[in-house]
Amino acid sequence: MRLVSLSIIFLTMTVTAPSAQVRPADIPRQIYGKVQVVDATTFEFRKSAQTVRLAGYEAPRLEQTATSDGIDWPAGQVSRAWMILRTLGQDVNCAPIARDANGVILAHCFVGETNLAATAIAEGIGYAFNYRGEPPVPAYFDIERKARGLGYGVWSSPDLLPPWLYTASTTNGGEARDSSLESDSGLPLPLPVVPAKSPTPNNVHGG
Repeated sequence: MRLVSLSIIFLTMTVTAPSAQVRPADIPRQIYGKVQVVDATTFEFRKSAQTVRLAGYEAPRLEQTATSDGIDWPAGQVSRAWMILRTLGQDVNCAPIARDANGVILAHCFVGETNLAATAIAEGIGYAFNYRGEPPVPAYFDIERKARGLGYGVWSSPDLLPPWLYTASTTNGGEARDSSLESDSGLPLPLPVVPAKSPTPNNVHGG
């Protein structure tokens, strides 16, 4: 939990409002209220029916599975369930910054002081990523490096494809690659690193 708390403190100083970025005139300054989780990265606000996607964040597709230490687990379903549990019964406060290629609002979203995307990345629930033409969030990549080094969540499964590569591989048998699936960050996706286990018999694994 120390990693997460330190990460969120850092994010509240660097990604708290859209003032540092150019916000288009056609999107609101703030969207607030209860949400329905559409998928692990997208919400629909119940009262306004506005759809919002978390900026700088991606998560495994719902059908994706992972294998960690020989144990299979539904990575996509876990990511969506994580977001549901974080927002269920809570008011979500989003600061819109742009629209994506499909016109969906991109925003930094919080429950209380918790940055949802930053926390998900810190816990290995998803990835720091921005599609081509979307504003990057450099701080998220710093958080991801820590989660990756500790082998959290998605980083504990060497065979789990990041969602943008998974999508490309399932399009026309992987022959066609949409340039919109690439990131503008300029940062290549490193291979997951699984920490070496202690040889001591009393080794205790964190959950």
